[in-house]
Amino acid sequence: MTPLSTLLERAEAIYLTHGAGSASHLLKQIETAIQRGEPVQQIRELDHLLQLIEYRERTLALYGNRET
Repeated sequence: MTPLSTLLERAEAIYLTHGAGSASHLLKQIETAIQRGEPVQQIRELDHLLQLIEYRERTLALYGNRET
């Protein structure tokens, strides 16, 4: 299983690259991985990244960007 710190770094890189479209980008990657019959571990990691991105979006929507 991939360490959380690695997943957080990957999620941050995806968010910086794709911005608000990060979630839809990951959904497309998950769909493609399923269609290609990729290993379950790879699909699971993509899902974990999607969950981290969605959590970030919900948190920012709820609390805003509080830089103090």
